[in-house]
Amino acid sequence: MSQAAFPIDPGDMPALKRWLASQDDPQVVLRPVDIDEIIIGPDALLELPPVLRRAGMPAGAPVLVVADETPISREGQDLKPLVQALLKDAGYQVRMLWLKGDAYGLVHADDEQVERVRTALAPGMALVAVGSGTVTDIAKHASYLYDQQRPQQPRSVYICCPTASSVTAYAASMAVLLRDGVKRTVPSRYPTAILADLRTLAGAPHAMSAAGVGDCCARFVAYGDWYLAGALGLVDCYSEVPLALLRNLETILLEHARAIGQGTHEGAAVLARAVLLAGIAQSIVNMSAPVSGTEHVISHVLDMIAGYYQRRLALHGAQVGVATITAARLYQRFLERFDPATIVIDACYPQEAEMEAFIQRLFLPIDPGGAMARECWNDYRQKLARWQRSRSHFERFCADWQARHRPALSALVSRPESVRRILQDAGAPLTCEELEPPISRQEYEFAVRNGHFIRSRFVLADLLYFIGWE
Repeated sequence: MSQAAFPIDPGDMPALKRWLASQDDPQVVLRPVDIDEIIIGPDALLELPPVLRRAGMPAGAPVLVVADETPISREGQDLKPLVQALLKDAGYQVRMLWLKGDAYGLVHADDEQVERVRTALAPGMALVAVGSGTVTDIAKHASYLYDQQRPQQPRSVYICCPTASSVTAYAASMAVLLRDGVKRTVPSRYPTAILADLRTLAGAPHAMSAAGVGDCCARFVAYGDWYLAGALGLVDCYSEVPLALLRNLETILLEHARAIGQGTHEGAAVLARAVLLAGIAQSIVNMSAPVSGTEHVISHVLDMIAGYYQRRLALHGAQVGVATITAARLYQRFLERFDPATIVIDACYPQEAEMEAFIQRLFLPIDPGGAMARECWNDYRQKLARWQRSRSHFERFCADWQARHRPALSALVSRPESVRRILQDAGAPLTCEELEPPISRQEYEFAVRNGHFIRSRFVLADLLYFIGWE
């Protein structure tokens, strides 16, 4: 076994910040990582009171703890009362804010939930989020909006206590919110500190850890999408600094996927570092492109149509994992078969009115009121306009395909067999039917065909659509 390692340990923030400062990329201004500390260890949670003190919150200060109502166990002990007891024993004034779920018991990260938390915050109060990705997005964005309304005040203290390494959201300075039935990535904030408690993370439900593996696997195709967008003139910047931060990710996951699936502390530590670095990788370039592409829009559409098919949502990372296999297969086919000589350039540029009508028809059965279609069109029209303006880039892309772009994409995108092995070893779903709840092939194929219509980011599926590939 090679025992490959990440280039930087996110548990050593001074080293990570030095590494970032040493990177030189003329294509993009790299953003600082405004996280004071990340603690990864079997008893990281017990460090909560000292972390608050180091963040400037003395004993006696008010602390708002945000959590959902899902019971969480830490080696047989109820986690959320433990957090309350830790804070009270240290002299803090604790207030609990419980996030309510939908008919299926699921909490959604939307503006209403964010506003509940924001209005509960007060001057001199620390915010502690105890939960997985949804709780984190709600809490971090509430804290972000609270600070935005008080620009003359110091940034509020927000501590993130993940209960499962299920998503890459914890260390990201962005949040994913549901708006008009569509998931949108919005600017948010970094946590002051993150406590990755391995006793909690190793004991998380297997499906949650497997979902984290799936979310990390997105890197293996999303970077190809970002490269494509840059080569075609559809983004202002492209950088491989985030790629360097995630160097060895494929080898590391291949080596440790079984340990992650078995719930060992070693596996939990590897997965925690992977999801934290993935969150930082997207934040330093202020976009989720390094770890979000074709596979994520497929997952988002599956969420959008869940109500229409009268089912609850499957785990985001689990859907992303399945969709990453699909996207890797699409890339494999594209790399093997794309022949620029067969492309009729004029046929690759549909008109705006045609596409607007198409998107309206596409989502009408799912949302007869039209809000979903309008939200999608507002984003998609921006991509379509850029595509129309960048025709010369596409022509150069076709001319340089064999010599330049095909080798570059081949180096950035993993083979589907590798992605499948990682997910299989971790015990993650491999097909839409294996998701929980199972998703029909009809639903999944709808999402694969139409995911690229929901947002402005350019992905492989856009190019396949424009060149007329099914």
